[in-house]
Amino acid sequence: MNKRNMTQRFIALSSIMVLVMIQILSFLPQQINAAALTNGATIAVVDQDDKKIVPITAVEVEEGQTAFDILKEVTGEQEVALDYSIHEQFGAMIGGIGEVAPEGYDYWGFIINGEEAQVGASSYVVEKGDSLLFKIISYPAEKVNITVSAMDSLDHSIFNETVQVVKGASAFDALKLAGKTAAVKVDAAIDPVYWAYINNIGEAKLGEYEYWSTYMNENYMTEGLSSYLVKEGDHLNLTVESWAPPTDDDNGTGEEEGETPDTGGETPEGENEQQPDPTLPPAADPVTEEQVATAIQSATQFISKQGVKDEFGAIAIKAAGKEIPQQYIDNLKKSIITNEGNYRNVTDYERIVLALSAAGIDAANFAGYNLIEKIYSNERMTNQGNNGVIYALLALDSGDYDVPNDAKWTRESLVNYLLDQQLDNGGWSLYGSKASVDIAGMALTALAPYKGQAKVQGAIDQAVAWISSVQDDNGGFSDDSNGGDASETTAQVIIGLASVGINPTEERFTKQPVDTFAESLDSPSSGVNLIQHLLTFKQDDAGFAHLQGGESDMMASSQALLALASYDNYLTNKGSIYQFTKPMIEVAPTPEQIDGKDETPTVDKNEGEKPTKEEAQQNTDTVVKDEVENTNENKVVTKSEGHKLPNTATPLFNLLATGGTLLVIGSTVLIYTQRRQAKKA
Repeated sequence: MNKRNMTQRFIALSSIMVLVMIQILSFLPQQINAAALTNGATIAVVDQDDKKIVPITAVEVEEGQTAFDILKEVTGEQEVALDYSIHEQFGAMIGGIGEVAPEGYDYWGFIINGEEAQVGASSYVVEKGDSLLFKIISYPAEKVNITVSAMDSLDHSIFNETVQVVKGASAFDALKLAGKTAAVKVDAAIDPVYWAYINNIGEAKLGEYEYWSTYMNENYMTEGLSSYLVKEGDHLNLTVESWAPPTDDDNGTGEEEGETPDTGGETPEGENEQQPDPTLPPAADPVTEEQVATAIQSATQFISKQGVKDEFGAIAIKAAGKEIPQQYIDNLKKSIITNEGNYRNVTDYERIVLALSAAGIDAANFAGYNLIEKIYSNERMTNQGNNGVIYALLALDSGDYDVPNDAKWTRESLVNYLLDQQLDNGGWSLYGSKASVDIAGMALTALAPYKGQAKVQGAIDQAVAWISSVQDDNGGFSDDSNGGDASETTAQVIIGLASVGINPTEERFTKQPVDTFAESLDSPSSGVNLIQHLLTFKQDDAGFAHLQGGESDMMASSQALLALASYDNYLTNKGSIYQFTKPMIEVAPTPEQIDGKDETPTVDKNEGEKPTKEEAQQNTDTVVKDEVENTNENKVVTKSEGHKLPNTATPLFNLLATGGTLLVIGSTVLIYTQRRQAKKA
């Protein structure tokens, strides 16, 4: 056999050997790598009932692409009609998508990661991991509260946040917003098939076999984060789990090595004795009037140092006996003039009136505007639930303002509306049938001037009994929608009780922590009342925190100061903190106002009517158009994600393809060699 034949045989045999090795390797475990998009995002389009127009679609985002660019790209690929025009000022204005277009005052909302966008779709540059949603909504957009928590492998809490997302948002939206709120990075990837999945949260350390598992309302999620639409009160929990097989440390009994199995025997003496819970506050001593006065003084200094930035801060300063800074009044006047006295929400007028009354300024004639009329004639009084009615009563009574008998909203009609909204359990809600302690406390404050009426006193008695029944053993009120036991809730209850003449330290509102030592329970000072509980939120800088262990917060501090001032008013029989002497100071309009328009404009371009389509869409670059062309069949695809993906982007296919190619080459060479040998023979 000559040298050339030997070479050819060697090549053929080598090829076959390589093929055999590749086939063997293909059956070995492969290192799996997710087939995630490099710069992925998702987009979906739904109608007002959350019915899909464009199903969730993962896209690769090019640098500089806007949300409207993505919308055009996806609707084009899926052959969904997109009707739009370009406005010189607002950019892209969407009329219809598919067969659907908004009607009346509805409009296309543009939602990014569960939040309404503050810029238009043609202005927003899409970022990696974004979840984009276009939905037909009414103003204001309906929202839902969801609690999102994450625990690492050591069961340490990474965050526990209650966030508010637009109705129709996904669990992934809620997770991203919770991470943003807690300032914790959510590292997620976008897969073209499985959509969003979680790589890591914060700085959690994941072992070789560990992954993030998702639970909704304590149940393992059987659908993905991107496809699950959150509902009011949902609780999304993410925990680190492992898919590794049991280790040698597991002795087969369920206990790790070194642990004593539970054999059903008796517990050693002393181990069942109740131990104090370190998370509960210790038995509290009675709060003296001097302590309350000191807390009021220090909280006032804290707010003054930070600067009065909103109406509640201004009212709190006044309630504490200090004057509202003139700079705040000047800024308020400038804001009202800039807005020409027009605000969309009735609560905007109400809060301003409360601040002006606190400053002794007549809100019926402020900078040429009658803000009182804008309340009692408001067509949008109930658009914000019971808040609008509650604050209307507080505002009108803050300066004993005159209300015409034929007004759309008289004091009588406001009181009757609020009484009608009381729930069977005695509480009130913002919307719907779920009672809120915060709203109940505010309702008590609003109804306080009318408690001489039998029906009002009856409603007050019911509310007080309900609030007492839901108070926690630590003296506060834990609510997932507030992120837990919030100081503001306790503050609202104190204000409400003090306003109707009930002592917030009385027996009904003094609770016994269940895990304190038995000897402390025998002490008359062992209970925790509302005032004592509120003071547990006080920080070293004299401010108050929103939650236990948090930092000083301006809103929490303002509410706490209002509550302490209310309690002081109760002790000294001064009445409600929201009722001031009848304002006498009138603030005249500026010369520019007088020259440019009527001295006392009273017509609100927003009151009595819903927003125009262009007004409603200024921040979303969309308007409603009347005609929609073409149709589109909705594609409904069931997906599964949310747990660590069994990523299928392995090199197996490449190995098989390479092996097949080498097999063909080797076989060809071998056949060719054999034929040449046969011819020579």
